Amino acid sequence: MIKTYRKIVAVLILLVVVVACSTEKNTLINRTYHGTTARYNGYFNANELIRQAVTSYQNSLKEDYYSLLEIEPLPDETEVIGLYPSIDTAIVKCTKVIQNHSMPSNDRPSQKKEEHNAWIDENWTTVGIASYYRRDYDAAMKNFMFVKKFYSNDPSIYIGELWMAKTNMQLGKLTDAGFNIANLEKAIADEEEGGNKKEKSSKSKSKSKKGKKEEEVAKVPKSIRFDFEKTKAEYALRKQNPQDAIKYLEESLKFAKKQTDKSRVHFIMGQLNESIGNREEAKKQYGLTLKFNAPYEMHFNARLKRAFMGGDEKVKKELLKMLRDAKNAQFKDQIYYALADIELQNSNKPKAIDYLTKSAFYSTANTRQKGMAYEKLGNMSFADRNYVSAQKYYDSCATVIDDKYPNAEGIRSKAEKLADLVVAVETANFEDSVQRIALLSEDDRVKFVEKVIKQKQEEAERLKRLEAEKLRALQQNQNTFAESNGNGSKWYFNNAKTRSEGFEEFRKLWGSRDNEDNWRRSDKTVFLPAITNEDDTVLTDESALAQVKKDTLTVEMLMADIPLTDSSLQASKMRLLEALYAAGVIYKDQLNETELAAKQFDAVLAKNTVCETDMSSAFQLYKMYNESKPEVASVNKERILTLYPNSDYANYLRDPDYFVKRKERELLAEQEYVKVLERYNRGLYYPVISKADDVIANEKDNQFRSKYMLLKAMSLGQTTSNKQELLPLLNQVVEEYPETPEEARAKEMIGIIQNGYSANIEADFTNKSPYTFNDEVPQWVIVFLDKSEGVSTARTKVSDFNKEFFSRDKLKVSSKLFGEDKSVLLIQEFPTDLKAKEYVRIYKATRKHLLDLQNAKIVVITQENMKILFERKDVKEYEDFFDEFY
Repeated sequence: MIKTYRKIVAVLILLVVVVACSTEKNTLINRTYHGTTARYNGYFNANELIRQAVTSYQNSLKEDYYSLLEIEPLPDETEVIGLYPSIDTAIVKCTKVIQNHSMPSNDRPSQKKEEHNAWIDENWTTVGIASYYRRDYDAAMKNFMFVKKFYSNDPSIYIGELWMAKTNMQLGKLTDAGFNIANLEKAIADEEEGGNKKEKSSKSKSKSKKGKKEEEVAKVPKSIRFDFEKTKAEYALRKQNPQDAIKYLEESLKFAKKQTDKSRVHFIMGQLNESIGNREEAKKQYGLTLKFNAPYEMHFNARLKRAFMGGDEKVKKELLKMLRDAKNAQFKDQIYYALADIELQNSNKPKAIDYLTKSAFYSTANTRQKGMAYEKLGNMSFADRNYVSAQKYYDSCATVIDDKYPNAEGIRSKAEKLADLVVAVETANFEDSVQRIALLSEDDRVKFVEKVIKQKQEEAERLKRLEAEKLRALQQNQNTFAESNGNGSKWYFNNAKTRSEGFEEFRKLWGSRDNEDNWRRSDKTVFLPAITNEDDTVLTDESALAQVKKDTLTVEMLMADIPLTDSSLQASKMRLLEALYAAGVIYKDQLNETELAAKQFDAVLAKNTVCETDMSSAFQLYKMYNESKPEVASVNKERILTLYPNSDYANYLRDPDYFVKRKERELLAEQEYVKVLERYNRGLYYPVISKADDVIANEKDNQFRSKYMLLKAMSLGQTTSNKQELLPLLNQVVEEYPETPEEARAKEMIGIIQNGYSANIEADFTNKSPYTFNDEVPQWVIVFLDKSEGVSTARTKVSDFNKEFFSRDKLKVSSKLFGEDKSVLLIQEFPTDLKAKEYVRIYKATRKHLLDLQNAKIVVITQENMKILFERKDVKEYEDFFDEFY
């Protein structure tokens, strides 16, 4: 009996299931079956997948607290790829539900007049939301518009309207987004004011929609109000209206349920108030952030920003307490920066500088913070007119920041413009130092250099201790986070994104380096400090230019740059004068610092060396003080007239129109030379010889005198058979005009006269070179190394050079054997031959980092030509090709 009963029940259940599977019948059992399936198999599971994917993204998101936080952070084109599996699965689930459980069938959605399954509209909306997070905004918009059109009396239309507003903002259609927001606001206002006289009823998911009346108006779900107010705030920000955004975020707090949401809203409100100058309200909002649960980094930054809004002793003590907390080790740079800001507010500049220096020192992965510390130090030095120090800070800042850094180009420009001043000032300091050391006795020199070495070693030990302290703090911080996270998933080496960022930061700072021991070692620059005349006191001056090729300093190394011979001492003195003058010109012309410029020019005159630099310095002082200090100008005028009576400057002082008249004379001389050249071309050789004799004898300052000498020689060559008569005149050109085109031409003519013409062989102008010129492909640069040059050292030098002068070009440096005992460096790659040739030009003109490698043979080459070069091993053959085409 029992078995029979069970069979009957099973058959009945089977019949119910079979009957319920039909989507064409609108019965309670059909609606219940399909509604339950659509709710849980589709809507619920899909939303869980979306929620987990978005939550996972937001938990792993590295927020930029230096900028305004996003109200709703969304993945970009790269980050969204990681969300594809979950989002696509959610879309598939909801799509299957729509296809299989719509009542009636959903074969032709546009022709359907009603839907009996109460959960199908939620599945349509979920597909749209999934498409939105997938950044497929067109597909998302189609789903939301379908819901709005087909389910006009359902709460889903308001959800769709909200997400249409979000989608339109992502598409940049702010006007359309404004209409969506206005529609929702009107619906909410109608509810609150009781303006809708029709019967209102909320949707019940346990009942069929079939019994609904047409005049029934759905309510706006309260669950979307928090999201709606945030969307309005986002819209206000896109319309550049932060005040309205603050108002909407304040309203959103009435509907926020999660503490993390409240904390984020308060933080963003603090940032917005800070941006409009409302510091007190910003400070209040940052304080409210701390009252709710939030990620540690948000609370940390809230405390910092509250300090920036006006730090008192209480806030300062809190920051110092945070500094001692091990879990804040990775944030030490930011804490020190906040402390520096408080000290600046209290006008304690020395302490602020100390904190900023520590901020830069403790910045490891946070290059933005390191750049901010260097920039502020640079600005402070610049304000104090310490331009050398300012340039070094700006240069350090430019090295670590990227193009997204605020005012990045301005900082790089400052560093570049002040670089020549730094070179001039440090060269002057160095030359003055080594000259003073040279005047010491041999024993005193040795003692002084030994003292310098000891100081350098002590400084190296101090920096080593600081590095060790920083490393211990960071390791302790990593251990703390690993313990707090259980499996240590946020630890550096278990986080692929962090590792990638770390690798990129290393590459920016150090360039492409091989995985080898002592990778940081390269030729180091050692600075000799200056000494005073009185007591040989060692001064802190990092301006010397002595290079050494080992890591260990010795007396012999440092003594190598001290000018102990008369010739080297004289050369050092001239370099000192030129550096002082160059610094003075930069102070005067670029920085408008008359006082500092005058100090440099006076230093040149104090050396009492009769030379062009001395004359130029006196003239600069005359021009500077001609109106403001006539007595000073008069002294310098008299100096020029007495010591340099035949100079252009002296002529100008006698006649202010001298340079104008000289230019007129030069123009006349040029016109006269052109006439004489035309006579030569017409074969009138004797008038040419006569004019040339007059210029050679009587116009020593004629700018075309050397050309007249050549014209006379060539005219004589046409009128006399004895070519030996031309030699005295040609030798005079070589002697009086060295390193000029005229000298080269004269030597060529002398060679022809002495050696005779080459054999009269018919020239072959066909191109027999195995190489082909192609300026439409990427170009490489090859540096040929001497046998004495270590490959690793050379690669390091070039990498350091690239890092400073071509940091944004992402150049790679590699080495390769060239033959049995030679090596080359390959620098790749340049998009055009012009870029490559510019690299070669700067390479040849720059000694910094490269040292002797600056004089190495360097050429531009394509990859195809490189293969031929390595096969033939004929460098001269390629050099000929390079000279012709590049």
